[in-house]
Order: sequence, then structure tokens, then C-alpha cells
Amino acid sequence: MLLELGPADVELLPGRAGQFDIEVDGALRYSRAQTRGFPTEAELAGLVPELGG
Repeated sequence: MLLELGPADVELLPGRAGQFDIEVDGALRYSRAQTRGFPTEAELAGLVPELGG
């Protein structure tokens, strides 16, 4: 996936215990609290507009 996208700005922020959220351009695109799990690689690709998400 990184080879397809190239360099990207990624920021890791502290959160609550077990929190895992993904924001793209300021919009929440994935929340572990909502799904009760972590995203698959295919789900991650769908979150990034440049990969067809």
C-alpha cells in the first residue's frame, strides 16, 4: 500500500485505552469503537481516496 501511495503524513496521537481511529483529511474514516476490531488491509485501502476509497 505504501508503494502505491508514496510518502504520506502520518500522525500518532494518544487516546483512550484501546482507541484506534483513522482520519483522512480531518474526517473520521474508521473507528475501532464502532467496529470492535482492527481494519484489514483491504479495508484500509478503501479508506484512502487515492486507492479507490
